[in-house]
Parts: sequence; C-alpha cells; structure tokens
Amino acid sequence: MDRFALFPTPLFVYDVPNVEDMNCELGERLRAEAQASPGVRRANVGGWHSPPDLALRPDPCYRAMMKMIVDHVGATHSKIVSAMGRAPSPPWSFAAQAWAMVMRNGDYTIAHDHGEAHWSTTYYVDAGNADLERTPDSGALAVLDPRRSGRPIPGLESGSTFTIRPRTGVLVVFPGWLQHYVHPYRGTRPRIAIACNITMSPMGHEKPDSSALDDCLKSADHGGQ
Repeated sequence: MDRFALFPTPLFVYDVPNVEDMNCELGERLRAEAQASPGVRRANVGGWHSPPDLALRPDPCYRAMMKMIVDHVGATHSKIVSAMGRAPSPPWSFAAQAWAMVMRNGDYTIAHDHGEAHWSTTYYVDAGNADLERTPDSGALAVLDPRRSGRPIPGLESGSTFTIRPRTGVLVVFPGWLQHYVHPYRGTRPRIAIACNITMSPMGHEKPDSSALDDCLKSADHGGQ
C-alpha cells in the first residue's frame, strides 16, 4: 500500500529566546506611535494598524526584529525542502514588508490572506493580559482550512479552523495564501503583534526597487494580523 499526504499546509510556531529587551523597546515605541497617529485600516476592525514600513526603519530594535524574522523564515524554508527530500535550495534573497497591530479590548480582524507573499509571519511583542480562563480565544490567531467545503468523512473530521493562542515572544510562520483572522481581544493592556509578508528571489535576481537588510527587504500590499 502507498499512502500520500497530498497538499500539506505547513505552519510553524517558534518560541524565540532572548527577546525581552527588544520586545520592551518595540512595545514602548509602538504604544507611543499608536497614541500619536491614526494608523490605517485594512482587515482590522478597531485597533491601530501602523504604516507598512517597519522593515525599512533604521532603529536597532526594528533591524533586530526583522533579522530574527527573516532568519526564521529562511530556516523554515530549508527544513521543508529537506523534509521533502529535494535538492538543497540555492541562496535566496528575502523581500519583506512589516507592520504592527496594536489591539485594545474588543478589537479583531476579519478573515483575509496575503496571497501575494510566499510566507507570512506573526510575531507577538506583547500578548496582552486577557483572562484566558474566562475568554480562552482572546486575541487568538485562527487559520482556516484551505480545502473546499464538503461533507467530512465520518471519523476523520478535523474541524475548519486551527487556533493559536498568542504568547509574548512567539513567532508564527505560514504560507501567505492561508486565510486567517484574529478573535476579539479581551484585555486591559494592549496586545501588540508584528505582521510580515515575505517573498523570495534567487540571490542576484532581486527586484531593483528592493532595499537591503542583511537580506533583501521591500514593501507590498498587506492586511491585519
């Protein structure tokens, strides 16, 4: 008998070490910016959505954050290629766009995807202070089954969503085409997350409008996380 796991959907959750100082500085800057500017509206219902320019900011905390994200995406891609038994990938350049979402009590996002990106990520600078015993899905990231709707096979039901509860210092990596949304946040301290879209190009074939951050970073369309 041959068994095939067809069309898998990879999703990785990393607990990133030694990020306390970076998170503290990012949190202070983003809370202040959210108070001082109106932000933009994308998939967010309420909340503050920053301009999509975090990958281009020169401040050390943003540079460190972007390097951490790009390094993890590169490692994730390599793991998948190796697990599939394929030849090692050529060196890649990574083009990235990143923005912040600061959510307060009651804020959420509607279902959306980032189909123009190869990889999307969510990084939790501050998961907030919701009472998870009372509101276990507060601010949780929900990803949707990408398959067409249909009658589930008895005994093989798997549900239509997969939920990731935010924790400070956690990075989630998933394909840009995977639809997702954020449950309403219930807490008194703002929930701060960084969303990032990444596209890949063989080294030496970067687009001319790309800018440099160790690897190649640029801007593109976006939604909320």
